[in-house]
Amino acid sequence: MMWKEPWVWEIRNLKGPLRSTQLLETARDHADRELVLDLTKVREVYPNGAVPFSANLAFLRSSTDQRITVKLADDSRLTHLETPLTVDTYDRTAGHTLTNSVWRYDTEADAQKVTNMYMEALTDQVQCEEGVIDAITWCLYEVMDNVFAHSHAKSGYVMMQLHKHERRCVIAVGDTGIGIQRSLVETRAAPIEVLKDPSLSIEFALQQGATSKGGAHQGNGLYGLRKAVEVNGGELCVTSGWGRWGLRTGKTRQETDRFRALPDIEDHQATLVDWQLDCSTKVRIDEALGRREMPSEFLESIEDDEGVHRVPVVEIEESLGSRKLGAEIRTRLENYLAAGAKFVVLDFKGVGVVSSSFADEVLAKLAVSMGELEFRRRVFIDNASVTNRGLVETAIGLRLEAEGRQ
Repeated sequence: MMWKEPWVWEIRNLKGPLRSTQLLETARDHADRELVLDLTKVREVYPNGAVPFSANLAFLRSSTDQRITVKLADDSRLTHLETPLTVDTYDRTAGHTLTNSVWRYDTEADAQKVTNMYMEALTDQVQCEEGVIDAITWCLYEVMDNVFAHSHAKSGYVMMQLHKHERRCVIAVGDTGIGIQRSLVETRAAPIEVLKDPSLSIEFALQQGATSKGGAHQGNGLYGLRKAVEVNGGELCVTSGWGRWGLRTGKTRQETDRFRALPDIEDHQATLVDWQLDCSTKVRIDEALGRREMPSEFLESIEDDEGVHRVPVVEIEESLGSRKLGAEIRTRLENYLAAGAKFVVLDFKGVGVVSSSFADEVLAKLAVSMGELEFRRRVFIDNASVTNRGLVETAIGLRLEAEGRQ
Protein backbone atom coordinates (compact mmCIF):
# COMPACT_ATOMS: atom_id res chain seq x y z
CA MET A 1 0.00 0.00 0.00
CA MET A 2 1.21 3.49 -0.88
CA TRP A 3 1.01 5.48 2.34
CA LYS A 4 -0.10 9.11 2.07
CA GLU A 5 1.00 12.03 4.23
CA PRO A 6 0.08 11.60 7.91
CA TRP A 7 -3.34 12.84 8.96
CA VAL A 8 -3.09 15.03 12.06
CA TRP A 9 -6.11 15.21 14.35
CA GLU A 10 -5.90 17.96 16.97
CA ILE A 11 -7.91 17.11 20.07
CA ARG A 12 -8.83 19.83 22.54
CA ASN A 13 -10.60 17.86 25.31
CA LEU A 14 -11.57 14.39 26.48
CA LYS A 15 -15.01 15.08 27.95
CA GLY A 16 -17.41 12.19 27.50
CA PRO A 17 -17.22 9.26 25.07
CA LEU A 18 -17.63 11.34 21.87
CA ARG A 19 -13.88 11.56 21.19
CA SER A 20 -13.51 7.78 21.40
CA THR A 21 -16.22 7.40 18.75
CA GLN A 22 -14.51 10.04 16.60
CA LEU A 23 -11.22 8.14 17.00
CA LEU A 24 -12.76 5.09 15.34
CA GLU A 25 -14.31 7.20 12.58
CA THR A 26 -11.12 9.16 11.91
CA ALA A 27 -8.94 6.05 11.80
CA ARG A 28 -11.30 4.40 9.29
CA ASP A 29 -11.67 7.52 7.15
CA HIS A 30 -7.87 7.74 6.84
CA ALA A 31 -6.94 4.05 6.96
CA ASP A 32 -4.39 4.52 4.14
CA ARG A 33 -2.19 6.91 6.09
CA GLU A 34 -0.55 7.38 9.46
CA LEU A 35 -2.85 8.92 12.05
CA VAL A 36 -1.28 11.46 14.40
CA LEU A 37 -3.31 12.18 17.53
CA ASP A 38 -2.23 15.64 18.66
CA LEU A 39 -3.10 15.92 22.36
CA THR A 40 -0.76 18.81 23.13
CA LYS A 41 -3.65 21.26 23.62
CA VAL A 42 -5.93 19.08 25.70
CA ARG A 43 -7.06 20.96 28.80
CA GLU A 44 -10.01 19.01 30.18
CA VAL A 45 -9.85 15.27 30.83
CA TYR A 46 -12.64 13.25 32.46
CA PRO A 47 -12.74 9.51 33.14
CA ASN A 48 -15.67 8.97 30.76
CA GLY A 49 -13.57 10.53 27.99
CA ALA A 50 -10.15 9.07 28.73
CA VAL A 51 -11.18 5.45 29.42
CA PRO A 52 -13.02 4.68 26.15
CA PHE A 53 -10.42 6.65 24.15
CA SER A 54 -7.61 4.55 25.63
CA ALA A 55 -9.55 1.29 25.08
CA ASN A 56 -10.34 2.12 21.45
CA LEU A 57 -6.76 3.18 20.78
CA ALA A 58 -5.52 -0.19 22.05
CA PHE A 59 -8.16 -1.97 19.96
CA LEU A 60 -7.13 -0.17 16.74
CA ARG A 61 -3.46 -0.91 17.32
CA SER A 62 -4.12 -4.59 17.94
CA SER A 63 -6.60 -5.12 15.09
CA THR A 64 -5.19 -2.99 12.22
CA ASP A 65 -1.86 -2.30 10.54
CA GLN A 66 -2.42 1.44 10.64
CA ARG A 67 0.31 3.42 12.35
CA ILE A 68 -1.14 5.61 15.10
CA THR A 69 1.14 8.11 16.80
CA VAL A 70 0.23 10.03 19.93
CA LYS A 71 1.71 13.49 20.35
CA LEU A 72 1.83 14.83 23.91
CA ALA A 73 3.07 18.00 25.57
CA ASP A 74 6.33 17.58 27.49
CA ASP A 75 4.57 17.93 30.85
CA SER A 76 1.40 16.13 29.80
CA ARG A 77 -0.78 14.32 32.32
CA LEU A 78 -1.95 12.08 29.48
CA THR A 79 1.04 9.73 29.32
CA HIS A 80 -1.03 6.81 30.55
CA LEU A 81 -3.74 7.36 27.99
CA GLU A 82 -1.49 5.64 25.45
CA THR A 83 0.23 3.27 27.89
CA PRO A 84 -2.19 2.66 30.77
CA LEU A 85 -0.85 1.88 34.20
CA THR A 86 -0.98 -1.71 35.44
CA VAL A 87 -0.42 -3.24 38.86
CA ASP A 88 3.00 -4.40 37.62
CA THR A 89 4.14 -1.03 36.22
CA TYR A 90 2.76 1.38 38.82
CA ASP A 91 5.56 3.14 40.67
CA ARG A 92 4.66 6.06 42.87
CA THR A 93 8.33 7.02 43.26
CA ALA A 94 8.55 7.45 39.47
CA GLY A 95 5.83 10.07 39.58
CA HIS A 96 2.93 7.84 38.55
CA THR A 97 -0.40 9.23 39.74
CA LEU A 98 -2.85 6.70 41.12
CA THR A 99 -5.88 8.80 40.27
CA ASN A 100 -6.32 10.87 37.10
CA SER A 101 -4.58 8.10 35.13
CA VAL A 102 -6.02 5.35 32.95
CA TRP A 103 -5.34 1.84 34.27
CA ARG A 104 -5.56 -1.47 32.40
CA TYR A 105 -6.33 -4.63 34.31
CA ASP A 106 -6.06 -8.14 32.85
CA THR A 107 -7.26 -10.47 35.63
CA GLU A 108 -9.72 -10.53 38.51
CA ALA A 109 -6.74 -10.27 40.87
CA ASP A 110 -5.65 -7.09 39.08
CA ALA A 111 -9.17 -5.69 39.44
CA GLN A 112 -9.11 -6.36 43.19
CA LYS A 113 -5.70 -4.72 43.60
CA VAL A 114 -6.68 -1.61 41.67
CA THR A 115 -9.91 -1.37 43.67
CA ASN A 116 -7.97 -1.56 46.93
CA MET A 117 -5.50 1.12 45.82
CA TYR A 118 -8.30 3.41 44.71
CA MET A 119 -10.05 3.01 48.04
CA GLU A 120 -6.84 3.85 49.89
CA ALA A 121 -6.65 7.08 47.88
CA LEU A 122 -10.31 7.89 48.52
CA THR A 123 -9.92 7.19 52.23
CA ASP A 124 -6.96 9.55 52.51
CA GLN A 125 -8.15 12.38 50.29
CA VAL A 126 -11.92 12.82 50.60
CA GLN A 127 -14.00 12.99 53.76
CA CYS A 128 -16.83 10.49 53.24
CA GLU A 129 -20.11 9.97 55.06
CA GLU A 130 -21.34 6.62 56.38
CA GLY A 131 -21.34 3.79 53.88
CA VAL A 132 -19.85 5.72 50.96
CA ILE A 133 -16.45 3.99 50.92
CA ASP A 134 -17.96 0.52 51.26
CA ALA A 135 -20.50 1.31 48.52
CA ILE A 136 -17.88 2.58 46.10
CA THR A 137 -15.59 -0.37 46.85
CA TRP A 138 -18.34 -2.92 46.24
CA CYS A 139 -19.66 -1.26 43.08
CA LEU A 140 -16.24 -0.64 41.58
CA TYR A 141 -15.04 -4.22 41.91
CA GLU A 142 -18.35 -5.65 40.69
CA VAL A 143 -18.35 -3.45 37.57
CA MET A 144 -14.66 -4.12 36.86
CA ASP A 145 -15.23 -7.85 37.26
CA ASN A 146 -18.09 -7.76 34.72
CA VAL A 147 -15.39 -7.45 32.04
CA PHE A 148 -14.38 -11.06 32.71
CA ALA A 149 -17.82 -12.36 33.66
CA HIS A 150 -19.73 -11.10 30.63
CA SER A 151 -17.80 -9.10 28.02
CA HIS A 152 -15.27 -11.70 26.76
CA ALA A 153 -12.70 -8.88 26.70
CA LYS A 154 -9.12 -9.70 27.61
CA SER A 155 -8.67 -6.43 29.50
CA GLY A 156 -10.62 -3.68 31.20
CA TYR A 157 -9.80 0.01 31.57
CA VAL A 158 -10.57 2.21 34.54
CA MET A 159 -9.94 5.73 35.81
CA MET A 160 -10.93 7.54 38.99
CA GLN A 161 -10.91 11.23 39.79
CA LEU A 162 -11.35 12.65 43.28
CA HIS A 163 -12.69 16.16 43.84
CA LYS A 164 -11.68 16.79 47.43
CA HIS A 165 -13.36 20.14 48.03
CA GLU A 166 -16.58 19.10 46.29
CA ARG A 167 -16.39 15.75 48.11
CA ARG A 168 -17.15 13.87 44.89
CA CYS A 169 -15.79 10.65 43.39
CA VAL A 170 -15.93 10.11 39.61
CA ILE A 171 -15.19 6.71 38.03
CA ALA A 172 -15.35 5.17 34.56
CA VAL A 173 -14.86 1.51 33.63
CA GLY A 174 -14.70 0.41 30.01
CA ASP A 175 -13.83 -2.45 27.66
CA THR A 176 -14.07 -3.36 23.97
CA GLY A 177 -15.83 -6.66 24.56
CA ILE A 178 -19.07 -7.99 23.08
CA GLY A 179 -21.32 -5.48 24.84
CA ILE A 180 -24.39 -5.87 27.02
CA GLN A 181 -26.85 -6.67 24.22
CA ARG A 182 -24.71 -9.49 22.81
CA SER A 183 -24.05 -10.84 26.31
CA LEU A 184 -27.79 -11.10 26.98
CA VAL A 185 -28.32 -12.81 23.63
CA GLU A 186 -25.71 -15.42 24.56
CA THR A 187 -27.31 -16.17 27.91
CA ARG A 188 -30.88 -15.84 26.56
CA ALA A 189 -31.68 -14.06 29.79
CA ALA A 190 -34.05 -11.45 28.35
CA PRO A 191 -37.28 -11.35 26.33
CA ILE A 192 -36.88 -11.10 22.55
CA GLU A 193 -38.15 -7.49 22.41
CA VAL A 194 -35.41 -6.50 24.84
CA LEU A 195 -32.71 -8.33 22.91
CA LYS A 196 -33.62 -6.43 19.74
CA ASP A 197 -33.02 -2.99 21.27
CA PRO A 198 -29.58 -1.91 22.60
CA SER A 199 -30.91 0.63 25.10
CA LEU A 200 -33.61 -1.73 26.40
CA SER A 201 -30.88 -4.32 26.86
CA ILE A 202 -28.98 -1.93 29.12
CA GLU A 203 -32.16 -1.15 31.09
CA PHE A 204 -32.74 -4.89 31.55
CA ALA A 205 -29.13 -5.49 32.68
CA LEU A 206 -29.60 -2.86 35.40
CA GLN A 207 -32.34 -4.93 37.03
CA GLN A 208 -31.69 -7.20 39.98
CA GLY A 209 -30.21 -10.55 39.01
CA ALA A 210 -30.71 -9.91 35.29
CA THR A 211 -27.25 -11.04 34.21
CA SER A 212 -26.81 -13.82 36.75
CA LYS A 213 -24.80 -16.82 35.66
CA GLY A 214 -24.98 -18.45 39.08
CA GLY A 215 -22.03 -19.14 41.32
CA ALA A 216 -19.97 -16.12 42.31
CA HIS A 217 -21.62 -13.79 39.80
CA GLN A 218 -25.15 -13.11 40.94
CA GLY A 219 -25.90 -10.40 38.38
CA ASN A 220 -26.22 -7.60 40.93
CA GLY A 221 -23.18 -5.49 39.99
CA LEU A 222 -24.96 -2.99 37.74
CA TYR A 223 -28.15 -3.21 39.78
CA GLY A 224 -26.30 -2.44 43.02
CA LEU A 225 -24.54 0.47 41.37
CA ARG A 226 -27.81 1.86 40.06
CA LYS A 227 -29.51 1.63 43.47
CA ALA A 228 -26.51 3.16 45.25
CA VAL A 229 -26.51 6.08 42.82
CA GLU A 230 -30.27 6.54 43.28
CA VAL A 231 -29.99 6.59 47.07
CA ASN A 232 -26.96 8.88 46.99
CA GLY A 233 -28.34 11.30 44.40
CA GLY A 234 -25.33 10.76 42.13
CA GLU A 235 -25.12 10.22 38.39
CA LEU A 236 -24.77 7.08 36.26
CA CYS A 237 -24.40 6.51 32.53
CA VAL A 238 -24.02 3.15 30.76
CA THR A 239 -23.06 3.12 27.07
CA SER A 240 -22.89 -0.22 25.30
CA GLY A 241 -23.02 -0.87 21.58
CA TRP A 242 -25.58 1.49 20.08
CA GLY A 243 -27.43 1.90 23.37
CA ARG A 244 -27.10 4.45 26.14
CA TRP A 245 -28.85 4.70 29.50
CA GLY A 246 -28.47 7.50 32.02
CA LEU A 247 -29.61 8.47 35.51
CA ARG A 248 -29.35 12.07 36.66
CA THR A 249 -31.25 14.04 39.32
CA GLY A 250 -33.40 10.98 39.90
CA LYS A 251 -34.58 10.75 36.28
CA THR A 252 -33.64 8.09 33.74
CA ARG A 253 -33.09 8.53 30.03
CA GLN A 254 -32.26 6.04 27.32
CA GLU A 255 -31.46 6.31 23.64
CA THR A 256 -30.39 4.12 20.72
CA ASP A 257 -28.04 5.47 18.05
CA ARG A 258 -27.47 2.92 15.30
CA PHE A 259 -25.11 5.28 13.47
CA ARG A 260 -22.57 5.40 16.30
CA ALA A 261 -19.23 3.88 15.30
CA LEU A 262 -18.28 0.74 17.23
CA PRO A 263 -14.91 -1.04 17.45
CA ASP A 264 -16.51 -4.05 15.72
CA ILE A 265 -20.24 -4.66 15.34
CA GLU A 266 -19.88 -8.42 15.69
CA ASP A 267 -17.56 -9.13 18.60
CA HIS A 268 -16.45 -5.76 19.99
CA GLN A 269 -19.43 -3.52 20.64
CA ALA A 270 -17.76 -2.13 23.80
CA THR A 271 -19.22 -0.99 27.12
CA LEU A 272 -18.58 2.09 29.24
CA VAL A 273 -19.96 2.51 32.76
CA ASP A 274 -19.31 5.93 34.30
CA TRP A 275 -20.70 7.27 37.52
CA GLN A 276 -20.14 9.74 40.31
CA LEU A 277 -21.15 9.68 43.94
CA ASP A 278 -21.55 12.50 46.42
CA CYS A 279 -19.24 11.57 49.29
CA SER A 280 -21.07 13.99 51.59
CA THR A 281 -24.30 11.95 51.35
CA LYS A 282 -24.75 8.65 53.20
CA VAL A 283 -25.37 5.47 51.23
CA ARG A 284 -25.35 1.86 52.38
CA ILE A 285 -24.85 -0.87 49.80
CA ASP A 286 -26.77 -3.43 51.89
CA GLU A 287 -29.82 -1.15 51.97
CA ALA A 288 -29.43 -0.42 48.26
CA LEU A 289 -29.48 -4.16 47.55
CA GLY A 290 -32.35 -4.81 49.95
CA ARG A 291 -30.25 -7.11 52.10
CA ARG A 292 -29.87 -7.36 55.85
CA GLU A 293 -26.99 -5.38 57.26
CA MET A 294 -23.65 -6.35 55.76
CA PRO A 295 -20.37 -5.93 57.69
CA SER A 296 -18.19 -3.02 56.64
CA GLU A 297 -15.11 -4.30 54.82
CA PHE A 298 -13.63 -0.84 55.23
CA LEU A 299 -13.78 -1.06 59.03
CA GLU A 300 -12.89 -4.75 59.13
CA SER A 301 -9.55 -3.86 57.54
CA ILE A 302 -8.45 -2.17 60.81
CA GLU A 303 -10.23 -4.42 63.30
CA ASP A 304 -7.94 -6.41 65.58
CA ASP A 305 -8.63 -9.79 67.22
CA GLU A 306 -10.50 -8.10 70.06
CA GLY A 307 -12.81 -6.16 67.75
CA VAL A 308 -11.04 -2.84 68.33
CA HIS A 309 -10.52 -0.52 65.37
CA ARG A 310 -6.77 0.00 65.69
CA VAL A 311 -4.55 2.03 63.34
CA PRO A 312 -0.82 1.17 63.63
CA VAL A 313 0.99 4.50 63.28
CA VAL A 314 4.25 2.73 62.41
CA GLU A 315 2.70 1.71 59.08
CA ILE A 316 2.35 5.36 58.15
CA GLU A 317 5.62 6.44 59.74
CA GLU A 318 6.98 7.86 56.47
CA SER A 319 4.20 10.43 56.68
CA LEU A 320 5.06 11.67 60.15
CA GLY A 321 7.24 14.58 59.05
CA SER A 322 4.86 15.83 56.36
CA ARG A 323 1.99 18.21 57.05
CA LYS A 324 0.45 17.42 53.67
CA LEU A 325 0.42 13.70 54.32
CA GLY A 326 -0.64 14.37 57.88
CA ALA A 327 -3.82 15.92 56.45
CA GLU A 328 -4.45 12.69 54.55
CA ILE A 329 -4.11 10.68 57.76
CA ARG A 330 -6.60 12.99 59.49
CA THR A 331 -9.06 12.46 56.62
CA ARG A 332 -8.55 8.71 56.97
CA LEU A 333 -9.42 8.84 60.69
CA GLU A 334 -12.49 10.97 59.97
CA ASN A 335 -13.61 8.36 57.46
CA TYR A 336 -13.19 5.51 59.94
CA LEU A 337 -15.35 7.37 62.44
CA ALA A 338 -17.94 8.34 59.82
CA ALA A 339 -18.12 4.71 58.64
CA GLY A 340 -19.42 3.64 62.04
CA ALA A 341 -16.42 3.00 64.29
CA LYS A 342 -17.45 3.91 67.82
CA PHE A 343 -13.85 4.78 68.55
CA VAL A 344 -10.43 4.50 66.92
CA VAL A 345 -7.14 3.61 68.62
CA LEU A 346 -3.93 5.12 67.24
CA ASP A 347 -1.25 2.59 68.14
CA PHE A 348 2.19 4.24 68.45
CA LYS A 349 4.05 1.00 69.10
CA GLY A 350 7.46 1.07 67.40
CA VAL A 351 7.25 4.77 66.52
CA GLY A 352 10.10 7.16 67.27
CA VAL A 353 9.57 10.84 68.01
CA VAL A 354 6.70 12.31 65.99
CA SER A 355 6.99 15.78 64.52
CA SER A 356 5.00 18.66 66.00
CA SER A 357 3.51 19.29 62.54
CA PHE A 358 2.10 15.75 62.49
CA ALA A 359 0.67 16.10 65.98
CA ASP A 360 -0.95 19.38 64.99
CA GLU A 361 -2.18 18.43 61.52
CA VAL A 362 -3.61 15.06 62.49
CA LEU A 363 -4.71 15.12 66.10
CA ALA A 364 -4.98 18.77 67.08
CA LYS A 365 -7.04 19.72 64.04
CA LEU A 366 -9.17 16.61 64.52
CA ALA A 367 -9.84 17.68 68.13
CA VAL A 368 -10.96 21.10 66.91
CA SER A 369 -13.23 19.76 64.15
CA MET A 370 -14.85 17.13 66.39
CA GLY A 371 -14.91 19.19 69.57
CA GLU A 372 -12.62 18.26 72.45
CA LEU A 373 -15.19 16.20 74.38
CA GLU A 374 -16.17 14.09 71.35
CA PHE A 375 -12.50 13.72 70.40
CA ARG A 376 -11.59 12.41 73.87
CA ARG A 377 -14.49 9.94 73.72
CA ARG A 378 -13.68 8.48 70.31
CA VAL A 379 -9.95 8.86 69.57
CA PHE A 380 -7.45 7.10 71.82
CA ILE A 381 -3.66 6.86 71.82
CA ASP A 382 -1.98 3.61 72.81
CA ASN A 383 1.66 2.56 73.31
CA ALA A 384 2.95 6.13 72.95
CA SER A 385 6.14 7.19 74.71
CA VAL A 386 6.01 9.94 77.30
CA THR A 387 7.64 12.28 74.76
CA ASN A 388 5.15 11.53 71.99
CA ARG A 389 2.16 11.79 74.29
CA GLY A 390 3.47 15.14 75.51
CA LEU A 391 3.96 16.41 71.94
CA VAL A 392 0.41 15.41 71.03
CA GLU A 393 -1.15 17.00 74.13
CA THR A 394 0.84 20.19 73.61
CA ALA A 395 -0.31 20.44 69.97
CA ILE A 396 -3.93 19.86 70.95
CA GLY A 397 -3.76 22.44 73.73
CA LEU A 398 -2.19 25.09 71.49
CA ARG A 399 -4.71 24.49 68.70
CA LEU A 400 -7.71 24.60 71.03
CA GLU A 401 -6.37 27.73 72.71
CA ALA A 402 -5.89 29.43 69.34
CA GLU A 403 -9.42 28.50 68.27
CA GLY A 404 -10.80 29.81 71.56
CA ARG A 405 -9.25 33.23 70.95
CA GLN A 406 -10.94 33.61 67.57
